[in-house]
Amino acid sequence: MTINQLNSLSILELELLRYLDSHKSEIQNLSIQKLAEMRFVSTATIIRLCKKIGFKGYIELKYYLQEETLKDSLRLKTTGVIDVLNNSVETINKTSKMLNLKQVEALIDLMLEPNKRIHFFGKGLNSTILSYFNKLLLTRGVISGFYEDTHIAYIAAEKMNKDDIVVLCSLSGKTHQVIRMAQISKSRSATIVTVTSNDPNEIAKSADFPFSFYKSEEHIGPDDIASREAIMFILNIIFQEYLKRKK
Repeated sequence: MTINQLNSLSILELELLRYLDSHKSEIQNLSIQKLAEMRFVSTATIIRLCKKIGFKGYIELKYYLQEETLKDSLRLKTTGVIDVLNNSVETINKTSKMLNLKQVEALIDLMLEPNKRIHFFGKGLNSTILSYFNKLLLTRGVISGFYEDTHIAYIAAEKMNKDDIVVLCSLSGKTHQVIRMAQISKSRSATIVTVTSNDPNEIAKSADFPFSFYKSEEHIGPDDIASREAIMFILNIIFQEYLKRKK
């Protein structure tokens, strides 16, 4: 999904899109009338959303979600402990080779400049990871900001300037709230740091410091259970070195 498609959606349509994405399997058994009744929207709203995100209608969307659910199910069924271990090792190994150390050093140099403020924002499990790094900085005497509420994050972004550094994470690189946070922050001259998968994505395109992690086909699963170990790996390198140099 492109940034233009996301920006074309109303708040109601965004909420409906989030529901569809997190209830893929349940959608298979719902008629458009039943879905409309459950989500307190009209069938016209559902059809309009389908067309805005590239489908001809609700039936085509259901078919796509069915295919995605099947792919996720097959990956889970064919993955054993050894496969998980091998995928974890492969992910960290290949992510380390993708990491641009000069870019890491340049970011840390910027973070060490006087008056710089660091902010963290992500959704879902990524939010939990960013909360950890925010607390890590706070325990070392570094004042930083972590935003769990999207509305508050947008308000904070509106007040940012060139002294602000915003760290954003998204497994897919397509999380619309994170994309919007990047847009607002960047429009206020803040520095954008992103950690996303190595697939081309809108969030990374907006970044001053884009960091990517390796994500193999075997490693991909539903967003709520897919591993974030590579995100932790990248952020840990950045902030451990930052704290060491700051000290």
